[in-house]
Amino acid sequence: MYDYSERIESFRDQKVRLSSDFLEKLLAHRQSNRDRLISRLPDEIPGVTLGQSSFKPQGSVAMQTVIQTKYVEDEYDIDDGLVLWRHQLVDEDGKELTAVDLKEKVRNALKDGRFSRQPKICTNCVRVFYADTDEEKHHVDFPAYRRWEDENGNERRELAGEKDWAESDPTQVNVWFNDTVESRNNSVAGKGTQFRQLIQLLKRFCRSRPDDQWDMPNGMKLSMLVHECQPAYNARIDVAFRDLLTSLESRLLRSKRILNLAHPSRPAITKTDYDSNVVELLEHTQEALAQLKELDKSENDNMDAARIAWDWIFRSDGFFKEFDDKRKEEEKKAASQYQNQSVGSKLVRVGQTAMSFFNVPHRQRPQWNMQLVGQGQVRVKGYFTREGFRPQEFSSDSCSLPKQCSLTFEATTTVSRPFHVYWQVVNTGDEASSVPGGLRGGFCEGITERGGLVRNEGTQYEGNHWIECFIVKQGVCVARSGEFVVNIA
Repeated sequence: MYDYSERIESFRDQKVRLSSDFLEKLLAHRQSNRDRLISRLPDEIPGVTLGQSSFKPQGSVAMQTVIQTKYVEDEYDIDDGLVLWRHQLVDEDGKELTAVDLKEKVRNALKDGRFSRQPKICTNCVRVFYADTDEEKHHVDFPAYRRWEDENGNERRELAGEKDWAESDPTQVNVWFNDTVESRNNSVAGKGTQFRQLIQLLKRFCRSRPDDQWDMPNGMKLSMLVHECQPAYNARIDVAFRDLLTSLESRLLRSKRILNLAHPSRPAITKTDYDSNVVELLEHTQEALAQLKELDKSENDNMDAARIAWDWIFRSDGFFKEFDDKRKEEEKKAASQYQNQSVGSKLVRVGQTAMSFFNVPHRQRPQWNMQLVGQGQVRVKGYFTREGFRPQEFSSDSCSLPKQCSLTFEATTTVSRPFHVYWQVVNTGDEASSVPGGLRGGFCEGITERGGLVRNEGTQYEGNHWIECFIVKQGVCVARSGEFVVNIA
């Protein structure tokens, strides 16, 4: 199958996951509502105490699996659990508040004259609305919980439901999810990170058509399925996603019942053994696999055929075509200059100092103003993993690594937050240049794991390659790591 992984990774980075700026906007709206509750809820419930620790983020924003909406009618959902002590939830007569009472008082505290649409009480939360009509349409939900200690000293928590209280822990899904990411990253470098990435891509596949065309499962069901079906880590995200679809097909053919893995004692999250949206997920998964199977034919082992298949899956709205057209132009320029700049694919040593001559034409220049003096530093460490072995650290320009290794690069910086992280990967050599799309030299914004300070790659082509980390504040690059050279034999 033609290697389309760089396109898919760029698509996920630019068109699937939320941009850092928009995510910060959503979190700022969440924070402004937290501040309203902290300052105003004591007026509604005298004696109640709350602070920032009273809020427990939930849902896809907290798990970092939220994706961009594709259609105007879609809406971002930010969930922020509010947890209060039960003994403080009483009225002026000392009578315990009901679930309905508490939601009403939370809504009153959230009301604000600047809202065009005032907060609304929903079944299990109070909802605050923002941007009703554009592509940034979103709302912030505040499910309210009460907590207390039982006679055995165990903390209990209950959610204010539609009419009464229901036992529920607002942190359990997050803990389950983060433990999964950590344990899988510990077992195979990058696997936990790819767990998140596959959820994002599966969500995009399921949301790639309007609701009146496809009726697909919600994010919780999809997250549970990816947890069950995630394949072995593969540095090529196109292969990893195809393997996920293959595993998903087998899983749904066996059973369409989806368990709540974060709450094993609870009932399944599917209502029946044949929920219509799960049945439809299997149908469209099989359609996607049929598209990808065509890429196994020798006549389809090319960029154009790969674009047709992946564009059917993700509906990229022209992103893949623009990427491919730009790459063709880059390859034409690289091919015409390659012979004259063959020194650009070598690393020359003078004494004990490594001098880089990676001035290849496909290397992009940084697009920011550079102010590197006195701003701080950023350093990069590299780790490689072979299948079945634990990660091992390696140094820049060290001995050659074999192919089919997984690479993880971790950056540390003295620059104070907030900032954006960007990574640049440049590869060289006859093998990469002979493969359409094999040459890389652009920038990718850091993934959300650890604030973008981790980057996962793989050893695919022989030659001398490098990666560099850039720290950008307010559109200015204030630190760059320098080239971390990776030699592959």
